[in-house]
Amino acid sequence: MNIAIIDDEIHCIESLVIHIHELFPEMEIVYKSSRVQEAAERLPNLDIDLLFLDIEMPGMNGFELLRQIPDRHFDVIFTTAYSQYALEAFKAKAIDYLLKPIDEEELREVVSDWEKEKKTVRYGGNDRELGDLLDHLEKEGFLKNKIAVPVSEGYEFIEVEDIMYCKSQSNYTTFFLRDNSEIIVSKTIKDVERVLDRFFFMRVHQSYLINPNFMKKYYRNDGGYLEMLNKTCIPVSKARRAIIINLFDTLGKQADSV
Repeated sequence: MNIAIIDDEIHCIESLVIHIHELFPEMEIVYKSSRVQEAAERLPNLDIDLLFLDIEMPGMNGFELLRQIPDRHFDVIFTTAYSQYALEAFKAKAIDYLLKPIDEEELREVVSDWEKEKKTVRYGGNDRELGDLLDHLEKEGFLKNKIAVPVSEGYEFIEVEDIMYCKSQSNYTTFFLRDNSEIIVSKTIKDVERVLDRFFFMRVHQSYLINPNFMKKYYRNDGGYLEMLNKTCIPVSKARRAIIINLFDTLGKQADSV
């Protein structure tokens, strides 16, 4: 039995590998990758029976990856950090999934069910169920407006519109939210930037990533810095000053035309 694992978080891949080796020593992991685009190119040519696939990944989510493989010859078990509410959509479509952080007993149960009944939906040549599921999650905002971030207890869901800015602290990043709460995650700000880039967040400094909706004022003095709506002052690097100034100029012209 050949399997593959695709997840943008390497520690999640390695954790799943350990569980599979312990529970299903007869299975052979023939491919594992945290590079989504590379995986999309490799999967059609791999001889695998089962793919463990993460959903929310930077650049391309799991659904989009599968849509690039119309003649799929393997089954899929999704690994996801979505809330129980979102997972109702999976149940309605009879799609197998594992909720992160993955529990060994749940893994055993899902894989055993798959081995016995092959009940995981096979999408080869027919993506209607997959498309319906993706449309449902997008409609509810689970793919567009929320991100899941790893915290000590598991995962926490954050509304993107509530994130004012992010600050780097070595290999950790702190999310500062509109309600003045803070969430620290074990991700570099570069990792966070990849996730938030599609929501038009701006890297204004090597240590700061901001939501432009919370900008209040730009100061040219003291090297250049931004004042956010919550009065926080954020430095702007020399390389980013022109972008910020042009943004304010554009907003000013739009206001003049109203």
